[in-house]
Amino acid sequence: MKTRHFVSNIELTNNGNLSLFFLGTGNAFTKTAFQTNLLIIKGQDHLLVDCGTLCSYAFENMYNGRITDIKNLLLTHPHADHIGGVEELALEGKYITKRLVNLVITDEFKKSLWEESLKGGIQYSEEGVMTFDDYFNQIKPVRIQKKPFEMFETNVGSINIKLFRTRHVTTRKKSLKKSQISYGLIIDDRILFTADTQFNPSQLQFLLDKYKKIEVIFHDCDVMGYSRGVHAAYDELVTLPKEIKEKTFLSHYSEAVSTIDALVDGFAGLAKHWVYYDFD
Repeated sequence: MKTRHFVSNIELTNNGNLSLFFLGTGNAFTKTAFQTNLLIIKGQDHLLVDCGTLCSYAFENMYNGRITDIKNLLLTHPHADHIGGVEELALEGKYITKRLVNLVITDEFKKSLWEESLKGGIQYSEEGVMTFDDYFNQIKPVRIQKKPFEMFETNVGSINIKLFRTRHVTTRKKSLKKSQISYGLIIDDRILFTADTQFNPSQLQFLLDKYKKIEVIFHDCDVMGYSRGVHAAYDELVTLPKEIKEKTFLSHYSEAVSTIDALVDGFAGLAKHWVYYDFD
C-alpha cells in the first residue's frame, strides 16, 4: 500500500488499481475530522460507504466534488453520521440526476432503513406516495455464511465486497437478532474495514484466518473509551497481537486522538482524510 495526498478534485475513477479515500475519519460528534465515510475507487467504478450528515458538505466544499456524481452507495448501519445524508442523495437522484442510486443492502436492512429512517422524510411527493424502489436500485448481496456470524457478498463493478455482521449496539442479552443492524466490510479480500463495532478480537481473528490476503485493517476506535461496549476502546485495541496491530489503522476517533501515540503503541497509524490509500 502507498499513500498520496489529495491535490485538487476528488477522484471517482482511476487507472484500475484499488484506492480508498476517507471523506472523514471522525466519530459522530467531532467537527474537525468530519465523519467516517469512505470512498472506494477502482478503474471506472466507485462505491461510497456511508453518507452521514456532513458527507455532502465535505464532498463538495472540502474536496471539490459533486455528491450528485455518486452512483453507488453502501450503508453499514443506521446512525445519523452514517445515513444522515442519504435523504439528500435520494432526492437529488429524483430531481437532479434523474436516476436511482444503486444501494448495496440486504433485505433485512432495506426494510428497517426505509420504515425506521427514510420513510418519514421522502415518502410523500407531488407524484403521490413513494417507496424505497422509487429512489434506490437495490444491489442485493448473497449470503455466504450464517455462523458464527452472517456474511454476505456482492460486486459493484470490479469491486468485490463482503459484508460481515458486527456487534455495535446490542441489547443486554447480546443477541444480534434483537440488536441494531451493523456491518463491516472486506474489500477485494485485501482490506478489512470494521465500520462501527465493539471490541471483538475473536471475530477479527476469524476473518484474518479465513481471508489470509488481508493486508490492511481500518478499525473503529474510541480513544477515551466513553462508549465502551458500543465502540472498540483504545485500551482494548492495544491488547491485540503485535501482528494485527502492525497492519491496523485507527478510525472513527474524536479530537482526543491527540492524547495517544498509535505508532508507539504498535499500530500502523491513524486513518487520515485528505489522503488516498492506493493498492497496486
